[in-house]
Amino acid sequence: MATTFEIQAAEVLPKTVASQQSATHLTAWLSEFEEKIASDFRQRTQLDYKETIQQIIDAAEPQPGMHVLDAATGSGVIARQFVGRVGDQGRIIGADTADRVEQARLAALSAKVSRKLEWRETLPEKLPFDSESFDLVTCAMAFHRLPAAEFLGSVYRVLKAGGRLIIADELAPVQASAWRAGWRQFYYRFIARDEIEVNARFYQAEALAEMLRAAGFRQQTVKVLRERSKHDWAFALIKAVK
Repeated sequence: MATTFEIQAAEVLPKTVASQQSATHLTAWLSEFEEKIASDFRQRTQLDYKETIQQIIDAAEPQPGMHVLDAATGSGVIARQFVGRVGDQGRIIGADTADRVEQARLAALSAKVSRKLEWRETLPEKLPFDSESFDLVTCAMAFHRLPAAEFLGSVYRVLKAGGRLIIADELAPVQASAWRAGWRQFYYRFIARDEIEVNARFYQAEALAEMLRAAGFRQQTVKVLRERSKHDWAFALIKAVK
């Protein structure tokens, strides 16, 4: 499917020797960093990274004046897509742990949109915002890493009445395969060396819907973007309304 989405390219800084060196380093770092994320995503899900991000933004339906929170923002790529869509009266905040926020801040600086974004260093499941502060909360490719019930409760609190939560992540297989689960754990423990992914928790669609209801969300929809077999993880967009 054709898409107009493109990761925003870094612009060249003023042509002094020092700034040229800084811009060259920054641009190369951003390109390598996000290309690796895109490559890992394609390998893991067999989906196109840019097209999937476009589908996440389409599902979010951003409008001028919206206050948006991108929880577990990672590289900040989702947060950056709301720039220009929520207008001058809108607000965009990316929240994550300190090291990931620093990565997101650097990427936004390189993409020349840093003044349009705010960053908050916090655990995504302990959102330090006032109740009913946001019209929209997004969480892309990270829900399986978070304590689900605590995260959903925190999101529900900070959303306004009628506000929406968008989750983009993998769902557990309809019929679990011990071999596939074992191979996944082996890969992330000994090859990728990612202990958080080793201990990740995936949920079937019905279980996730039940958790959303328990958190107070009154409506949920699930759109599966990829499902190869009942024994494999599916990738889906989940929309919930407070």
